[in-house]
Amino acid sequence: MPAVFSGALFAERCCEEDTETPCFTSALTTGFVFKHNDCVFKEVYGRGIENVITADLCYYPWRSWGIGGKVGYWRATGCTTTFKRCTLLQQIPVTFYLRGISQCRRGVQLYASLGGGVMVVKEKSYLGDLKARGGIGELEAGLIYHARRYFDLTCAFRYLFPRACVCDNKIDGGGFDVRAGIGFSF
Repeated sequence: MPAVFSGALFAERCCEEDTETPCFTSALTTGFVFKHNDCVFKEVYGRGIENVITADLCYYPWRSWGIGGKVGYWRATGCTTTFKRCTLLQQIPVTFYLRGISQCRRGVQLYASLGGGVMVVKEKSYLGDLKARGGIGELEAGLIYHARRYFDLTCAFRYLFPRACVCDNKIDGGGFDVRAGIGFSF
């Protein structure tokens, strides 16, 4: 765990200590999730899945530490390998985390978080519907730029792990999530 926060703690040395941290930050982001190297997944859906929206809310009870959660909606359409019929994959990751934050100059905050939660997966095709749940962990690093008084711009890189396993079918529940969006501090 110290390695996760080392980037944020290192950046704190070059940051101003006088900046005031808001009690809450929230963000709405969108992006793309690059999936693990799975040949079947790549044939059906391509390299990854679209992160349609992720909502994030973090509460800071301490100056440099916060607790929060996020929920997302991921969606991909593709064609099955055998008969090339349409298929739809939907994934909903719900995670809770502990976040270390570093206040920097000119309204920039760097953060790193570590957490866990659940991934809900639903796949619909002519073969039938598949519904599954599995536990996931997350490791995230990001940046928040305070553009205006309460308005923020944010970007993040998140790694979700491991792959969820249901019966003998492996469902690629993890991946590398790259996203950006807007946020509000209050």
